Amino acid sequence: MRWLEVGCGLVVLVVAVTAGFGQQVGPKFLDRSFQRPGARALGMGGAYLLATDDATAVAWNPAGLVNVKRFTLPVEVTGRAKFDVRDIQDLIDDLETISDEIPTQINTQEDAKQVAKTIRAAFNRVSDFSRRTPILSGSLAPVGGLSFGNFGLSISSGLFFKVQTYTGQADPIGLGINYTPPDTLHAVGGVVSLTSAGVAYARSLPAGLTLGAAIRGVRADFLGFRVGLSLTDTNGDDVPDDFVDGKDIVAGTLFNRVDSSRFTLDIGAIWEPPIQPPTAKLRYAAVVRNVLPVKFNLPVSINPDSTPGLPLPSNFNFRLNPEIDLGVLAEWKGRTNLVFELHNITSSNGGDMTVHAGVEHWLAGDVFAVRVGYDDDRPVFGLGINLKVLRIDLAAGFKPKERAAVGISLRF
Repeated sequence: MRWLEVGCGLVVLVVAVTAGFGQQVGPKFLDRSFQRPGARALGMGGAYLLATDDATAVAWNPAGLVNVKRFTLPVEVTGRAKFDVRDIQDLIDDLETISDEIPTQINTQEDAKQVAKTIRAAFNRVSDFSRRTPILSGSLAPVGGLSFGNFGLSISSGLFFKVQTYTGQADPIGLGINYTPPDTLHAVGGVVSLTSAGVAYARSLPAGLTLGAAIRGVRADFLGFRVGLSLTDTNGDDVPDDFVDGKDIVAGTLFNRVDSSRFTLDIGAIWEPPIQPPTAKLRYAAVVRNVLPVKFNLPVSINPDSTPGLPLPSNFNFRLNPEIDLGVLAEWKGRTNLVFELHNITSSNGGDMTVHAGVEHWLAGDVFAVRVGYDDDRPVFGLGINLKVLRIDLAAGFKPKERAAVGISLRF
């Protein structure tokens, strides 16, 4: 059962940087929608279709390249989590205890008794955590780029993760092994990462309309795991019942990383009406991502240390379908931006429609920026410092352990 050491190690990794899928295994059951990179973007509530002014426009809205007045070189990273990272430190320690103490073979009842005794306390704590927080999820979105004139290049990644755990159930994740409740623990997880390298061009047209297009090469990576553990002891002899019945008290599958690459196309538009209200300048945006739907063919590959004979999915194939984002920005006196956007209104690629809104105000001659917003389900805030050739942006949620971003942009 040495595979469990790898599996539980993956659980620890998953808690920090991975994804899960309830009872289903595979990337098509995960959120593969656009993950909204950038620190300035996060500070404005993730509403950045119209405000982008550097090479991140390639990822956000290629039409936004017309806002770029200089050569820019941004590097940014954004992290989002639906849990407080501090809350899982004890969980990581307990999972490591379980993985460290399970030997490669459990041949006798005495072996099973010793293993159960050693990991019981850690098992109980993990089970308690699972009841309080059955789902851990989040994302990581780094982005970098280069812009010159109306052209832009970018490399970005959207990594979504989620881990789901179950307690007191016989076989909630389809292992094909019916463990004896109540002292059972199951977990299923994995990660899907979509890394893009894109080139974009934008052009202004009459009547205040700007169009942009980005061709992206996309590489999809996926890895995952599922694991079940039973320590139920109904007769009180310290030997797990399922060992007595001839079952492995630990069983599961570790799926190796697989990848596939394809090309797709994004199209963006910005419209600034020629006739504007007297107090503000309005602009509107629409973006269609993955105009050319693509299918990624991913085979199933399992680690040889996995429990043999368990049912497996036939493949991990999935599609990237079109996503539509809409937004509006009101600029007041050249220093205050108010933005409101709806992302993924088509609820495509395993994601839901999300709502984003924010305000940005520049101070001291456009040197300092203060930002506040609502990023789908959490309030956020941000700060910016513009030193002409260098802009530094920071953003976080009111619980920074759940949402944070940092970005640096060089401008020449």
